[in-house]
Amino acid sequence: MSDLGKNLLLWVIIALVLVTVFDNFGPKMAPANTFDYSKFRQQLNNGSIDRVVFEDGNRITGQLKGGQPFTTLSVERDYQALIKEMD
Repeated sequence: MSDLGKNLLLWVIIALVLVTVFDNFGPKMAPANTFDYSKFRQQLNNGSIDRVVFEDGNRITGQLKGGQPFTTLSVERDYQALIKEMD
């Protein structure tokens, strides 16, 4: 292997190490509150939920009135009745 190839390989390894170090010690985002579905329905009935997003599959994300994000997994496949309750 030529000197140029060795130097290039060395710099790639150094860059990967630096990226790994900065990624591990960088600021972490706060995880969203994870509710079971019954707690989600309870929060919904209490009026504590500000915003809801129905994602692919059975995942529901949203935001509480205090601004905290949340995530839950739905047991329902058809959200029409739930949407009517939220109106």
